[in-house]
Amino acid sequence: MQTLHRANDAVFLAGPDGLRACSPDQIALCDGDVAAADLNGCADAAAVPCLDDIASAHWTDAARRLILSRSHLGTRPLFYVAQDSFFAFASTLPALLALPCVSRALDAGAIARALCQDGTGPANDTYYADVRRVPGGHVLTLEAGTLALSRLPALWDAVPEPRSDEAGDPADTLRALLISAVERQLDDGKTIAVHLSGGLDSATIACIAARRLKQQGRRLIALCSVLPPGHVGPEMDERRFIEAVLAQEDTIDPVWVTLPHEADPLGALPRAFECLGEPHYSNVSHAEEMLGNAGRTHGVDVVLSGFGGDFFVSAHGIPTAELHLRRGRIGAALAELRRQRRVHGTGWWPLLRDNVVRPLARWRYVFQPAPETCAAPALVRRVAEREGRRPAASIAKIRPLPHQEMDHLLVPGHLERVLPGMRQIFAQCHGQDLRFPLLDPRLIALLRNLPETELHRDGQTRSVMRRATVGIVPELVRLRPDKGPAFDPALAAHCAGARPALRRWAEQAAPACWDYVDRSRFLAALDTIRPSDRTGWQRDMFAIVLTGGRFLKFIDWHARQQGPRA
Repeated sequence: MQTLHRANDAVFLAGPDGLRACSPDQIALCDGDVAAADLNGCADAAAVPCLDDIASAHWTDAARRLILSRSHLGTRPLFYVAQDSFFAFASTLPALLALPCVSRALDAGAIARALCQDGTGPANDTYYADVRRVPGGHVLTLEAGTLALSRLPALWDAVPEPRSDEAGDPADTLRALLISAVERQLDDGKTIAVHLSGGLDSATIACIAARRLKQQGRRLIALCSVLPPGHVGPEMDERRFIEAVLAQEDTIDPVWVTLPHEADPLGALPRAFECLGEPHYSNVSHAEEMLGNAGRTHGVDVVLSGFGGDFFVSAHGIPTAELHLRRGRIGAALAELRRQRRVHGTGWWPLLRDNVVRPLARWRYVFQPAPETCAAPALVRRVAEREGRRPAASIAKIRPLPHQEMDHLLVPGHLERVLPGMRQIFAQCHGQDLRFPLLDPRLIALLRNLPETELHRDGQTRSVMRRATVGIVPELVRLRPDKGPAFDPALAAHCAGARPALRRWAEQAAPACWDYVDRSRFLAALDTIRPSDRTGWQRDMFAIVLTGGRFLKFIDWHARQQGPRA
């Protein structure tokens, strides 16, 4: 957004395509599908975010009233600064921070909560002390010098629950909604690609999209992240599942993207900070950058992602052994442990340790202050002294039931914070519109209203999704017992391969970094990482090296940006 508009006590930034004059004293701005928004009826500006993906602003000069609104899971952020005699907002954080009167001072409390994975902070906070964001599914009104934040009805509750007839299988409804959700993302793209990983979610999107495009005489590009040919290690390559999709659909052109062994998992972050102005939430930003570069090389303008599918449409479903024990179902807990042993080939002691002992211990102590095992114990203590509370372990670690986890992810400040960063990076750095068809509100509405038993009918994980995709995806993919182990081991291998470069970077990092993250703890955790399969996953690698390292890179970038303003 480039054009600066002033209206006495409001300053806002907007692009020419997003500016609409509704009447002589009204202006509406929209970040999203402007053509789909009926901005001529600006009197009801709060209705605008009922669209799937939009952030909007409405200014009425006569009433001196400004209304900012944002859709629930929209990938369009909206930031603002409110001071005694000044109010400004923008749809990108760097645009807002560029204003000379906006402070770039960091919020230590927000950073401490992120490092401790504490999801209980305010939904409207940012990592800057003076900057706030409009939470997803909210309306912010500025009138007569007063700010009021109100919550919109949940979009997935407002959408009528789509069910099949009483005697039918809900999977039939899910199938129809899946096809509709994917196809509606294709019409305005010129060169369309899909991130095809070999899992059930991405394969479903690829097959539906390929068939629709084939009817139009068009082809689909598949961007596939795979291991190098001849690779030997604990990671599992997904090529055979990807190739099964390619063999079934003859209008998909694969682009193989191979990450080198020494790929720095934190190497792409400075470019992400330039784009976002804040930490990127992804732990695989290095892979996303290579996928984005590959798509740009092939002229891709629209990319379909399966991100979020495993939260809703293909939720795991089967309660863990720990959850069965908490319900008093000992036989069910033993049956689940046997299933895990059969699928993963794991011994009984590792199974009991990872699926019963550790989860129950976390459940018992989850509401206690966060243990000093995060990357920043000193920062946590300083924040506790200032705010009167210590960051606590995230409630997500309780391993809730599927529907509880869905509701947790839909709380403002959780999932809806992740999506805008992903979309903004692909748009600004790679010229691609990243879309998430499996987060269609109608799909979420259906899955949240299904009985839990439908998610694991006949003891099958992701049961409703597997039933819905019969005849859509190859059987090899539809019935695969597990996705991976690919994600965790690949991260471990990249962290271990990049260790020398990360140590050299740590030696040159800005001194301010170590005010937030414990230097000795970060280096010690980095030294312990070894390539391993999923059973050898180390918590310190995630909590200290990846999460702590992501914020170290951000603090270093921020410190070097300050110059005379520091």
